[in-house]
Amino acid sequence: MGSQQLLLIVVGLIAVALMVYTGLTIMKSYYETSNRDQLISSLNNLAILAQQYYKRPVEQGGGGGAYARFTIPLNLRSTIVGNFNASARGNRVDFSATGVEIGRNGKTVVSVTCRVDRDGVRFTITN
Repeated sequence: MGSQQLLLIVVGLIAVALMVYTGLTIMKSYYETSNRDQLISSLNNLAILAQQYYKRPVEQGGGGGAYARFTIPLNLRSTIVGNFNASARGNRVDFSATGVEIGRNGKTVVSVTCRVDRDGVRFTITN
């Protein structure tokens, strides 16, 4: 009788440990995906700002058909979601964003890049 109870306790502990491990794995995956989605949303907002700059005349503080002097506003360069950088050229802006959660490779944080040009906006998930 005592060995059966001990066996049930051991099986119960193994089952609980597996459930806790599965829960933590699901939670980590959720945080990673959520951070990546937040970065993409923020990059989309920055892309809209870049396109507005491109279309606005120079006289009104825009680029007048060029992205060359576009910069990310100071309050949007670093947020609780992550950090954002922009590299502007005459005909395009390349954005890069790094998040706060560990990404798919298990070593570095989530990162997404975005290219804005006259053809539109393209996102690339790098981690």
